[in-house]
Amino acid sequence: MTQEHSVLHVGIAEFADPTLLLIGDATSLGWLADQVDARRDIRLAEMAGFVHETKIDLHLIPTTRSGCLTRLGGAFDWEISAVEAQQFAQQLRELAAGVSPAHAYLDPESNPADVQVVASKGEYDPAKVFGA
Repeated sequence: MTQEHSVLHVGIAEFADPTLLLIGDATSLGWLADQVDARRDIRLAEMAGFVHETKIDLHLIPTTRSGCLTRLGGAFDWEISAVEAQQFAQQLRELAAGVSPAHAYLDPESNPADVQVVASKGEYDPAKVFGA
């Protein structure tokens, strides 16, 4: 699968609770797992063509402190601790390797943003969920 066809879609889904939803296929979720596992400081908006964000700006930040997800308007800073990085990378790889539609909850240690973080494969149409 080429990078042009494999896109990670990121946005807020208005489910029962607001959800920061990461929708991808095996390739894009595997890529995200690699970024988290390598503890890269990455602003997803800079990955145009491979990451499509809808009305948000998500910044993944490795931290030596406890993990934390904060929000200012549509901007999210997701500080990911070393322990979380290992856990989230494993969850994302398992999700990517699965053959059935599924999702994984990526729960930050602290979440003042008060949104659920969910990675999903094969469950949602990004255009319908994000209305973009």
